[in-house]
Amino acid sequence: MSLASSLKEPTSTMSRFLTEHLPGADGLLSDYRRRLARYPAPVAPAAGAGLRPEYRMLGHTIDHRLRISLGAPTGQPIKEGVVRAVIDDDGWPGLDVISTVQAAGAVLLKELDQYESSDGQPLALDSEAEDRLVRLCHVASSFEAIFRHVGWVRSNSLGSSRPGATLDEIVDAVPAYVVDDIRQQMALAAHPGPFDGLRQLPAAQRVCGPVFDGSMHVGGADADFILHGQLIDCKATIHPERVGRAELYQLAGYLLLDYSDSYGIESVGLYLSRQGALIDWSVADFLGFMGARLELPDLRAACHYALSEGAAGTPAPPEDQRRPLPRPRNAPPIQDTLFGAMS
Repeated sequence: MSLASSLKEPTSTMSRFLTEHLPGADGLLSDYRRRLARYPAPVAPAAGAGLRPEYRMLGHTIDHRLRISLGAPTGQPIKEGVVRAVIDDDGWPGLDVISTVQAAGAVLLKELDQYESSDGQPLALDSEAEDRLVRLCHVASSFEAIFRHVGWVRSNSLGSSRPGATLDEIVDAVPAYVVDDIRQQMALAAHPGPFDGLRQLPAAQRVCGPVFDGSMHVGGADADFILHGQLIDCKATIHPERVGRAELYQLAGYLLLDYSDSYGIESVGLYLSRQGALIDWSVADFLGFMGARLELPDLRAACHYALSEGAAGTPAPPEDQRRPLPRPRNAPPIQDTLFGAMS
């Protein structure tokens, strides 16, 4: 069970731990919504008549394109997706399509490798190259979907590929609205978004797809970015006002799964790619808004203990270590009432 899946299940160990130790998600949501109001409405895809935008896939595609701007074109999920394409869904797709898709995937990985660079990549290439790159990213998203689902699901467009199709044919089949949509999101990433500056960070400060000490305790968990000590989760939603507890607890989960503080995370944030908006908090403010009673090292130790059932030998923090964190800046004056009324 992945972190996201774990959080959808209220009885999971991770869900119960976060609910108990971070009971004030409504306080953080109030701050998020207050700051969200400063930004214009999100841009939306224009799929055209007869086409329904694949919002989840578009979200993966912008994530991959942003990673390329940071110099990290491929990750393990894409590579594993090519391998796991052999796992059909009750005979679908056929073996001829599976072999076609896997062969195209191998070519895809080689083409994407050319964008790996310690200097990062431009946020927009020339028109023809950008068109090709966005389509490659969208196809890569379909392979990531195979990885996430541990095999095929029938909504995956790769399954409709013609037996014997080349990568070029598969790439050309990506709808034009996808290219247009990702282009406008990339333009926002540069202005007013933060990525023009972030891509210029030293390579060691640009981590894409980070995994954590505790990732396997929730069936595998990889975040989007850690950039200059900031944990960033990218959201390509057209309804940012609907961001809720689940998204905030997902951020908190990533933060706590870094048991050994190997990434030195100092702040966390949500990047709203359809608005070019980064809404972030220092770790102290984030935990303060969430009503944490333990400081970060103790929270991580307690999380480690809970998820491993003590098997790792990590002792649970003693009760006398529970102490209030500093009140976050700009905390709503009715924060405690909100906790009681809405949690």
